[in-house]
This record gives sequence, C-alpha cells and structure tokens, in this order.
Amino acid sequence: MKICMPIIGKNAALVNILADDFYKANFYCVHDITQGDNEIFSKSELMSRFGLDLKKGGEDDIVKAIISPNVRPMAFKILKDNDIKVLKPSGKLVDENIKYFKDEQLAEHDIYSVEDPSSCGLSCSSCSSTSCK
Repeated sequence: MKICMPIIGKNAALVNILADDFYKANFYCVHDITQGDNEIFSKSELMSRFGLDLKKGGEDDIVKAIISPNVRPMAFKILKDNDIKVLKPSGKLVDENIKYFKDEQLAEHDIYSVEDPSSCGLSCSSCSSTSCK
C-alpha cells in the first residue's frame, strides 16, 4: 500500500516538508507502508509512473491515500471516484504524517474542506469532465 504527499522540494532539506497544495506541488513523496521506504517524484514523473488516477501499475503500485493540506475540487472528485482516501495532515512534516496515518489519526477531507472552486484558477470549461459542474 502506498500513500502520496505533496512536498516542497527534492533536496534533503525539503523532502520532509509538506507543500500547501496537492495540485500546485512540483514534487511528491510516495511512501510504501509495507516496505517503509519513500520515493520522490516530480509531477511529470508521478503522472508517468502512477497515472492521473494514481492507479497505473500492479496492485503493489496503487496509491491508496493522499495526505495534503489542500486539494482542488476536481482532484478530490477524481481521487474519491477511484477509492483513494484524501486525508488532512496533522502538521507539516512528512514523517510525522506517515506515523499519524499508520495510527489512523488523520481526518478525511470532505467536499466542504476542499478548495472553493471559484479560487481554483482554472475554469471548468478547460476540463473534460462535466460531473463536478
């Protein structure tokens, strides 16, 4: 089982700090709960490896949850439609949020806690989906 978190950067000083927004992040930490290891991906590397819905690859490669302070409405819908938990962090550090996840201490985002669609900065007309309009 894997979890994905947006992070500030790829260097050693930044890989343990959560970015404020899942969509706007340039880097992501994917933690394998079973193996206990982290992999760092750029946005394009993440999409190439896991796909837009984070389900590309075998059963061991599927992301089952994301932890992010902020999630855009369309991303929230895509993730929820694909049975991926969307969790609120408890603090800014990746390591502590992995521990909270394992201890089942993180609350889930709901439609009321995701970013207001009017502040997304992207119009729904630029999106191919019509289910969130």
